[in-house]
Amino acid sequence: MNPKNRHVARTIEALRRSNAMAGSESVLYVALGDSVTAGWLEHGVLDSDAAYPALFRRRLAALFPRAMVSVLNAGLGGENTEGALTRLERDCLRHTPNLVTVCLALNDARSGRDGIPSFQANLTALVRRIRAESTADIVLVTPNTRGDALQEDGTTGDYVRAVRAVARAEDVGLADVHAVYQGWIRAGAAPADLLSNRVSHPTREGHHIFANALIEFFQP
Repeated sequence: MNPKNRHVARTIEALRRSNAMAGSESVLYVALGDSVTAGWLEHGVLDSDAAYPALFRRRLAALFPRAMVSVLNAGLGGENTEGALTRLERDCLRHTPNLVTVCLALNDARSGRDGIPSFQANLTALVRRIRAESTADIVLVTPNTRGDALQEDGTTGDYVRAVRAVARAEDVGLADVHAVYQGWIRAGAAPADLLSNRVSHPTREGHHIFANALIEFFQP
């Protein structure tokens, strides 16, 4: 059995119950995040259909072809963990999701290393509220790399380590997208070349990395 299945066990069971026929159970996935989640690509280009939440839904549909799966993209440009907490009820909890992914850190990192304790506390609060106020499975997603000084001086990496620490402490799933990007950088890729806006937005191909990392939790 895939050990990652345990983090999304309730969602897997809901997918199995759903059969897209009248009276069947529908499955709702909420993607909470920032401009990356929303689907901002090159400057001024928003394409939510090319963003990882939509790509992931298609992969789920391939694994569970008779399930009725909906996605609510709750990505918002410029978002950080403080803002996500403020709108959590409106954009996530009131929809009673089966699965929630949280991908934040790139904007929080603008506060520098001094902001890491607040970021980690806010992310923990997000996880605990989702757990306490819903029955949703939770997967934290580490972000792609940045292409600026925040990447070069290690600030982004410190925030990523905070995401990993929260996932361990709260025992929720972790889709470690950042590790994939770091592998490419170690192989010689320039961080900016992996980003559509050369600062923080992944390319269209990069969104497939996110979707691939998420679908791993649902493979047998």
